[in-house]
Amino acid sequence: MVELRYHIPRTDLRDYVRAYYYYSTDIPSSEPLCAELGNIRVLLRGGGMLQLPGGEIERGMSAFLLGPTLGSYNMLVEPNTQVFGIGIRPKGWNALFGVGADELSDRAVDLTAFGGGILRSTIDQIRNARNLAEMSAAADCFFIDLLTKRIKRISQRYPAALADWLLNPNDLALDDLISAMDVSRRQTDRLAKLYFGASPKYLQRKYRALRSADRIRSGETQWMNAAGADYYDQSHFIKEFKTFIGVTPKQFISNQAPLISQIQQTRQRSMFQIPLASF
Repeated sequence: MVELRYHIPRTDLRDYVRAYYYYSTDIPSSEPLCAELGNIRVLLRGGGMLQLPGGEIERGMSAFLLGPTLGSYNMLVEPNTQVFGIGIRPKGWNALFGVGADELSDRAVDLTAFGGGILRSTIDQIRNARNLAEMSAAADCFFIDLLTKRIKRISQRYPAALADWLLNPNDLALDDLISAMDVSRRQTDRLAKLYFGASPKYLQRKYRALRSADRIRSGETQWMNAAGADYYDQSHFIKEFKTFIGVTPKQFISNQAPLISQIQQTRQRSMFQIPLASF
């Protein structure tokens, strides 16, 4: 049986931390996962490995920071595995860790490198917690401490116009983004990589596919309606969808990516709703 539960962070962290979650499975599992924002994973029990978009295999880290993934990837877990996870918003990269998202795109790194003794103590608290609420409270305290120490050193202004453009259901053109940003194309490219891990053109492809998956999860089964107006033809849509979601649209409709579907269903049942394409 697979269990997946979510918990929201405290109010003053929600610009930086998306959500906390608890995942457990009593059976071995190999699952495709869609391209996503970065997150932290703390192994509570069991083990597994990740096959990242570039083909690199990561295994053996008990607590790690996974950067934004720029394509679908695979998660393989052993039976009786339990994980506490933390979704990091684009605004959280520099604020919490002092790194650009592009430095960690498609990479998993040892989490303790970013927090020293305080972080190791927090990880111990998470592992000794009795439930998700207690794990989340320990993480809240750690992140508030990080922000208090770092907030005055954060000089880069968050590109809200870029975030709005990525989530716009009408899929705006790149020239519209440049106009909304009111900075040069080169500066826009730099900000996109710093906060979101890739160039605007690449992010446009990623978020088109994620929005299509959201439409299918909402009940849309006609490929043209799920795709929107921004693909050359059906074969182009299928290729892009598989690149970023990990399965074809037909496979996704028939629930051949069950963990992605369960993630979306659990989010929708929770006290907050977070589509795949959101921050």
